Order: sequence, then C-alpha cells, then structure tokens
Amino acid sequence: MRVTDRMIVNHTVDQLGRGRSRLGQLQVQVATGRRLLRPSDDPADVERALALTSELRTVENQVENLNTTRDWLSTTDQALARFRDLMITARNLALRAANETNSPNELAGMAGQAGEMLENALAVANARMGDYYVFSGQKIDVKPFTRDGDTVVYNGDNQVIEHMVEIGQTMPINITGVEGRNGGILNALNELNLLREALADGNRAGIQRFLERTQEIDEDLAAAQSTVGARLQRIDTSMERLQRRAVELKSMISRLVDANLAETISEMTAEQRAYQMTLAASGRMLPRSLLDYLR
Repeated sequence: MRVTDRMIVNHTVDQLGRGRSRLGQLQVQVATGRRLLRPSDDPADVERALALTSELRTVENQVENLNTTRDWLSTTDQALARFRDLMITARNLALRAANETNSPNELAGMAGQAGEMLENALAVANARMGDYYVFSGQKIDVKPFTRDGDTVVYNGDNQVIEHMVEIGQTMPINITGVEGRNGGILNALNELNLLREALADGNRAGIQRFLERTQEIDEDLAAAQSTVGARLQRIDTSMERLQRRAVELKSMISRLVDANLAETISEMTAEQRAYQMTLAASGRMLPRSLLDYLR
C-alpha cells in the first residue's frame, strides 16, 4: 500500500494533537494539584470521591452541631458552678448569723448581704447562651426566673431539649429550673429569699431552717452538675471520634483526587520532550511547500 503525503500529514497532525492534549492535561494537574478534574478522567474514582465528600460534609455538619451542644452544656455547667458557690457563701453567712451574739443591726447588715446574693443568684439562674435561656426548659426565649413580690417564680417548663450526638441517637442537653428531688434552682432561690427575710426580721428559727435546707439544695445542684458533666464527656467522646473520621475521609479523598506532583511534573517534562521531538521530526518529514506536493 502506497503511503501518501496526505496520510503522513494526517498521522502527524493526529499525533501532535494527542501529545498536545496529554501535555495540556498534565499542565492543568500541576497547576491545580488535582488528578481528577472532570468525571471523564476516572469515572470510578470520581464516583467514590463524591461519596466520600458527601460523608465528609455530613461528619463536619455533625461536628458543628456538637460544638453548639457543647457550648450549651458548658454554659449550663459554669452557671451551676457559680450558683453553687453563691449558695455555699449564703450558708456561711447563715452560720455566722446563727450566733446568738449578733445584734439586730448586725443581722440587718447580713440581710443586705443576703439580698445582694439573691440578686446575683437570679442573674446566674437567668444565664443565656446567645439569645436563649439555658434553664427555661423548652421555653428558651422566656426569662426563667423573675420576682413576684417576695417570691421567686419560674416561667419556664420542665421539658427536655434533645440534640443528636450520633446518627440516630439523641441526648437531653438541658437542666430545667425545677429539676431535682427538692425543686432544683427555684427551690434554692426561694430558700435564699427566705433567709434574707429571716435576717431582716431577726428570725433565728428562719435562719436555722435555711441551714437545715442547704443539704437538700446542694444535693440538687450537685446532681445537676454531675448530669451535665456526664453529657459533656459523651459529647467530647463523639466529637473526638468524628474528628478522627473527618481526617480519615480527607486523606482518602486526597489520595483519589489529588495529583502526585513529583510524578506529574516528571510525566509533563517527558511529554514536553516527546512533543518537541515530534515537532522536529515532522518538520523534516513533511513537504514544506506546494512545489514539494507537486513533485
């Protein structure tokens, strides 16, 4: 079979086009650092990379949700710790007031201190994370504790707030203002208010009553703190596992999608040499003018 100049030209142009295409693809891989740029590059690996990316997004969203849950629990834990400290201070005040040697003026001064403690305790009990109250149950936009004359009232509910900690698993994250065997925070606030009144009235029986109730108050607060601590531990365990999974997924996606730059640059250099050699060879083999075609 006779090999014509047209056949040589077509073959050379085809080889140059293929070489240029491979060189361009390698140049893009080096520039972007990615091996998979379009579905046609490797359909099987692209499909697997998309599945892994979808899982990674789910994991990252779950970690973000757990961070919000952890912030809520941390706010609750800190508020309970501050509230418990205030009640310990109030107990110490009551112990001093129970001394028979205190004069009415001294008891009145202690009543003022108890009043300040009550205001501080109310502020702590109305703790918020952002715009939401942490002790209001599901009524998170309602201020849980307010004064109604000489009584502290609870405006929230006793309902739990559930957050997802694992796929298909939820966990209560809130402590309500009345949670506990003895009435929780609401009971503590009202007992503190009664202490203030007892001190103002010089009522030693009322002071003694407060001292007798402090153990019940502390039991509720300690139980609430213990519950929050256990939930925080569970959240931290879940976050640690999810963060490890996110690292694994990123590594797997990188292996599928990212180019090995050292190998890719080496291939690109070889392809450039091959392309230049093809150009040089075609320049020697192909006719250079119309007269060459006519001869």
